[in-house]
Amino acid sequence: STPSIHILGSTMDLFGSVVLMQQLAILLCIACFTSFSDAFVSRSSSVFGNTGIQASAVPSANVLHASPLASEELSIAERCYDAWNRRKMDDAAACFADDFTYDDGQYLGSINKRSEMERLFQRWAKALPPGAMVVIDHVAKCPTSGNIGTQWHVEKEDGSDVPFTRGCDFYTVEKKNGLIKTGFKVSEMIVKPSKQFSDALVSSTSNLMQATGRLSGAGNQKSELVEPTIESGSIIESYFEAWNRRDMESALDCFVDDCIYETEDPVFVGAFRGKEALREHLVRNVEVLPSACKIILDDLAIDPDSRTSGVKWHLEANGVSIPNLRGCSMYTMDEATGLLKSGFDVTEAPVKLPGVALDVLAAPFGKLLF
Repeated sequence: STPSIHILGSTMDLFGSVVLMQQLAILLCIACFTSFSDAFVSRSSSVFGNTGIQASAVPSANVLHASPLASEELSIAERCYDAWNRRKMDDAAACFADDFTYDDGQYLGSINKRSEMERLFQRWAKALPPGAMVVIDHVAKCPTSGNIGTQWHVEKEDGSDVPFTRGCDFYTVEKKNGLIKTGFKVSEMIVKPSKQFSDALVSSTSNLMQATGRLSGAGNQKSELVEPTIESGSIIESYFEAWNRRDMESALDCFVDDCIYETEDPVFVGAFRGKEALREHLVRNVEVLPSACKIILDDLAIDPDSRTSGVKWHLEANGVSIPNLRGCSMYTMDEATGLLKSGFDVTEAPVKLPGVALDVLAAPFGKLLF
């Protein structure tokens, strides 16, 4: 083997260890942080009273390319990635408004200049195989808000998939000029937790939560408070509301029987086919996350024509955002019933890398990943 392979192997081993350690730390911190914030909230309420103030939603967005599933008129996000696929990086950067903000969930910092965006696009192209193309699997274009959600993957020139390059994006768009106002990109992790690791993490965290009184035992009982409503795409909100109540039976009622649900997050990675597999996954979520942890929907892109919905979200404990636990999801809906047919959740990286990491991937030994 060559020295570059040894370097790559050592780098990946080290990075993998750091990621897995932080995955454990995140969940343990959630349990401890929840107990602390409970006490803080209780104390604050006794002093100041209940203000009823909730965390405000932070709109967001991102960039993507052409899709066989897209409508005849390409969205600004699809036009951006169409330009990227043609390596017209200046045209891709021109799809952003003057005062835009762009976040990549794998890297530190935000981008708010077109010149920086163009440079980022160029680095992406160098880090991927020559001729690689971004392909959109699903796109949701909201006709009222203008928001855009996408699910995508990257292919080589021969049509084969580039490994570790699936993800979701979310964009908001300026109404006055149709350009991208905010963008948020999340992609699958190179280092993924094994099932054994996830099982051990679930067990350890559940024991800690049980000891601190944070495990409610919810998840097996059905609530009568909220039934799924399907009329205008609010099935998405019904699902998240049920999840936040830990009413997993009502959450499951939002899906068709032969649903497919995929997750890419620091704890659970996998595809769950059918309601029984999804039920097992949701119950394991209950065992890991305290009841004070809620998924907050920051923004939605509901597309009634394509029956798709893009979602941007983050995790909170007692109303306080938990660092490095934001994400995007894409859902498709069954035409006959309006229920959810598929879901794909992607969480930002638990360990953020500096932007120069893209230059490392563009190096010869980095390209061995692809």
